[in-house]
Amino acid sequence: MMTFRNIPAFIITFPILAAVVIFFHIYYPMLYSKWYRFRHSLASVALKKIQGSGSRGRRLLSLVLKLAIVFLIALAFAQPYIVSEQVAYVESKQLSELRFKTKPAMVVILDTSGSMAGEKIETAKNVIKDFIENLNISIDIGFIDFDHSVKQAIAPTDDWGKVVEAVEKAQALGGTMYSYPLKVALNWLTPYREMNISVAIVFISDGLPADIKEYRELLKEFKDRGIPIYTVFIGFENEGIEEMKMIANKTGGKSFVAQTARELPAALGEALRGAAQTIQKVEVEAKIMKRVEVYTPLIGYMLIATLMLYIIHRFIVYRFSGVTF
Repeated sequence: MMTFRNIPAFIITFPILAAVVIFFHIYYPMLYSKWYRFRHSLASVALKKIQGSGSRGRRLLSLVLKLAIVFLIALAFAQPYIVSEQVAYVESKQLSELRFKTKPAMVVILDTSGSMAGEKIETAKNVIKDFIENLNISIDIGFIDFDHSVKQAIAPTDDWGKVVEAVEKAQALGGTMYSYPLKVALNWLTPYREMNISVAIVFISDGLPADIKEYRELLKEFKDRGIPIYTVFIGFENEGIEEMKMIANKTGGKSFVAQTARELPAALGEALRGAAQTIQKVEVEAKIMKRVEVYTPLIGYMLIATLMLYIIHRFIVYRFSGVTF
């Protein structure tokens, strides 16, 4: 996007220069003939040559080129520049300390809508709790349970006991909407990715959401930011299975299916372990990525364009008049 540092300079300069150019363009031949006709023997001949060869069309073209030159000069006074965004790596003295304080993160998102009631939700809760309690790696864990809204949201933390308590409190009730928990998880995990820390999501559900269009629009952001989603679908419905496969494929995760509650421990356990392995593969780098605005001045380009137009103008004058003044 092009912008200007000094718009008033352009507003003042252009009309003044344009008026001067138009004045001399119109009255220069008369002034020249009046001042120099008797001072140089060739002045009258040159003037007749110019006037004779200068049709209205060529005079108009000459004026347009002159005004274009004036416009570029005035534009240069306004100090134009282009603003663009670039990704920069920010280094600081605190990065080495940050390296040891930050850890990979995993967020478990559990569908607790009414259809999950009974054996499904209890089995899922038990598998999640067992997984957390038996973890032997240092990661942050977050937890979200949802129906048609977010019920509980525990941001990624190394206090796993707090997460286990939230899992135990989860109850099945309500509808199903994916966009709300996914937005929360995206906001949590984006800062990790900005510091190049690996993250993953495990998403468990047994039905299609009511907000398919809205949540699908979010998936590109997960892919762009390197946040894979491991999905676990509970049930036989092909439509639901394909939907969860699509989520995993679009974000770089994997999909698992448990057709019954009895198959859930194996499928969910595999998804949790797969996500845990993924976030250990990427080494944490002591770099922070930040989008910064870069300002590129255009004055040099304006002056080059001005010079080129001037050369073109002088060539046209010489081409049709045979003189160089």
